[in-house]
Amino acid sequence: MKIKVLTHIIRLSDGHVMPSWEYTESETEAKEISRKLRACELDSEGYAIRIRRSPKSRHQIDVKLEDGAWGYW
Repeated sequence: MKIKVLTHIIRLSDGHVMPSWEYTESETEAKEISRKLRACELDSEGYAIRIRRSPKSRHQIDVKLEDGAWGYW
């Protein structure tokens, strides 16, 4: 069985939100990925990865864009 966790990758420099998926083979792994996403453990330099939120502006709850970014698009 394959499980997909739908995510958004957010470019911090300009607020661009890109859909993506984290793939796993077990429910246990999917829960661990979800935990890491909520704890911001999968973020990298210049990017935040979150569980998909709609509308995109809901990412402002815990994602701080860089100065000069004009919002989530």
